[in-house]
Amino acid sequence: MNFIKQIERIKKIHRLICSEKTGTPSVFARKLSLSRSQLYNELDVIKELDGPIRYCKKRQSFYYETSFELLLNYSLKIITNDESREIFGGSNFRPILLDGTMISLL
Repeated sequence: MNFIKQIERIKKIHRLICSEKTGTPSVFARKLSLSRSQLYNELDVIKELDGPIRYCKKRQSFYYETSFELLLNYSLKIITNDESREIFGGSNFRPILLDGTMISLL
């Protein structure tokens, strides 16, 4: 999955949980165009960041048990071929993004 899309999805999940407007797990998954199991994988990512996520059957919504702020930011800059040679010292450098995607600077 595209790294930027995953960050944006996690930010959307966080907003919905903060507002307690997630609905049941099935409804929440549909809002995000995910399966239930994929939803729980995404929730696990937030839990790994110490997000105190809980689910209330009565309210039918996920919520944070305690106050929790999640700030995810990223920066993307397009550079020219000349800039890439200056930065990396040549044209044979093959950088790999965090999600394993190869990118070319040529």
